[in-house]
Amino acid sequence: MNDRRDSYYLKAKRENFRSRAVYKLKEIEAKFRIVREGDLVLEIGASPGGWTQFLTSIEGVRVVSVDIARHDPVENAVSIRRDIFSTDIFDLISEAAGLIGGEKFNAVLSDAMSNTSGNHDRDHASSYLICERVLTISMKFLSPGGNVLVKHFQGDMTKELIEKWSPKFRGHKVTTPKASRSGSREIYIIFFNLMSKPL
Repeated sequence: MNDRRDSYYLKAKRENFRSRAVYKLKEIEAKFRIVREGDLVLEIGASPGGWTQFLTSIEGVRVVSVDIARHDPVENAVSIRRDIFSTDIFDLISEAAGLIGGEKFNAVLSDAMSNTSGNHDRDHASSYLICERVLTISMKFLSPGGNVLVKHFQGDMTKELIEKWSPKFRGHKVTTPKASRSGSREIYIIFFNLMSKPL
């Protein structure tokens, strides 16, 4: 059987989710409660929309989703098709937040990752830059007390990434969901509770 068609892939098909990645988020959410009822959430790396489907199933949650790729709309979500490194991304996020009744987000969640090249150092560096961008965006739009989740391809700069950003929050955790593929170097880093006045 094709590796892509594993048990999580088949489960997603049965439960009408758009991707197997939804089970990573469901496990993380069950453990860490990153998103709560009524939250406004910024989701980065949203395509094909599995995470968006799950997030909008939480009572009252509204989502602004961002991805360079096109995907079908999800109810209670506003989609932005743009590279997060685009110079106008801040304006676009601000406009989209206004459309769903807010200015600041309670959580920023990123499953973004560039296409892997097979070169570990290159893929790790790319992942580091994406996480840096997501966290920079978070500093602009995250409410005090808010949480950030980023997917990261770990390597020798992982410690640097955590040490740079964790002082702005009251805590952090590193986790690898069961739905991550066997042998993958991906991890998820959660930064909890943005401080009002980061150190």
